[in-house]
Amino acid sequence: MNAVAGGMASQAAAEKRSAGDLTAVGSAAPLGIFAVNLDRSPDRWATIDRYFGKLPWPLYRTPAIDARRDPDAALAVRGQKIILPPDGVGWNPYRFRIFSLVEEACLASHLSAWRQFLASGHERGLILEDDAEPQAGFEEAVGALLGEGPPIDIVKLEGIPRSGGRLAIPIRPLGRNNMLVRSLRPRSGGAAYILTRHAAERLLEKIDKLCMPVDDFLWSQGTHGLDIAHVSPWVVMQSGASSTMVSGRAPNRHVKRRDPVHLALQVARRSGLRLALWWNAMQGRPWTLLAANTARWLPEGYPKNEPAAPAAKD
Repeated sequence: MNAVAGGMASQAAAEKRSAGDLTAVGSAAPLGIFAVNLDRSPDRWATIDRYFGKLPWPLYRTPAIDARRDPDAALAVRGQKIILPPDGVGWNPYRFRIFSLVEEACLASHLSAWRQFLASGHERGLILEDDAEPQAGFEEAVGALLGEGPPIDIVKLEGIPRSGGRLAIPIRPLGRNNMLVRSLRPRSGGAAYILTRHAAERLLEKIDKLCMPVDDFLWSQGTHGLDIAHVSPWVVMQSGASSTMVSGRAPNRHVKRRDPVHLALQVARRSGLRLALWWNAMQGRPWTLLAANTARWLPEGYPKNEPAAPAAKD
């Protein structure tokens, strides 16, 4: 059986898990894994199944919304429209560039995963994109996260490679080699994160029609008010495989509003989100900055020049 055929078989098996099955399983396992995957990418699902399908937590497939094949379906999730032809849904209020149809489809796919998680009955949900690859210590760190300390609304397991570390406030160890921290710098990337049920409900409530990519929305504490933490170093990385969304996003990446009014609004909004991120990291206690140190993000031995998935790069 070739890789594509194997992927289609495992994809079909995953889709047999109905909402009723999810509810039944959810009472038995504290965590469910929900992987967003396009129907036209069975090979990626086969890889996800190989990496995550034999863990102690059940794996489910979330069919991704395909902007290429069904743009109307992508727009229908939030009742959006194309207001900046040919494919601009609106203006990204954080970066003041066009928010494209393919970004809307990606966000809508994550919304589907949040809803699927809430329907499952699991206490927490690990949301994956289908280019996620676990790194050394993944299972140990996730097990420690589930078994120790109070649950945190959003815990990001992955991010985009950058040179050096980032200033962060430590929370507690996760196994032998990882630490749970609150970052003082925004960390992009939406390929792997764990949500509580409260967090999923809150994200669905607050996203409304905000035109912000899902990775920016997740770290933007000022938009949803949830507590955000990170695993240091990351225990999931994006594979660097060719992105399924970059071709639809690329033409809009550098079309920006540059007039003085919008530049001032952008500076104000970004500053506000950064302050909210700092306040979240400090948990309202400024003296905790005394405990801040440089958190290591890249896993040990991960090549610093390894390309991340192109769609996730700034």
